[in-house]
Amino acid sequence: MSVFDRLSAPFRRRPPAGREASGRQPAGASDAGASTGGQLTVGAAQLKQLAALAQMRRGVADVSVSRQRLDLQAVDLKSAMDSLEAQAAAAAAGGDAAAARSARGRLTVMAEQHGDLVSQRDALAEQEAMLTAELSQLQARVSGFNVTAETLRAAQAAAGARHNIAKSLKDLQDP
Repeated sequence: MSVFDRLSAPFRRRPPAGREASGRQPAGASDAGASTGGQLTVGAAQLKQLAALAQMRRGVADVSVSRQRLDLQAVDLKSAMDSLEAQAAAAAAGGDAAAARSARGRLTVMAEQHGDLVSQRDALAEQEAMLTAELSQLQARVSGFNVTAETLRAAQAAAGARHNIAKSLKDLQDP
């Protein structure tokens, strides 16, 4: 088997089981998901890669939205902490030591919650950065595969043209 035969093997079309006797495909059927010999066709492989790329993009967007929600919660909690701190200061200035202690106790609990939110947000930010880097790598691989697929399609078209030219020349030479 020549190198060209190996390269062009995925592009050869074999009629799948659902084809009509005329060689035409039934209405609504598609070659994109058809497999030849247990292998994906180039078109099906490209569709599968695009689906993986879309899924990866959705994952990055989900993590980003979660991080932004945590950012908003942290801002709201910080605002509540500032308000509670002002209440504690007002209570201490007004001579109500019990109210000031109570406010400071709640402030301590809120500070711990704020710290937890910030650490969760930082973890999501790291995960988002990692997923974004993986997404870039996946996009590069998909682009590379698409270039390779187009090169193979062009090689197949050139081989078909050479075959047709050779056949036409042979037909002209035969008496």
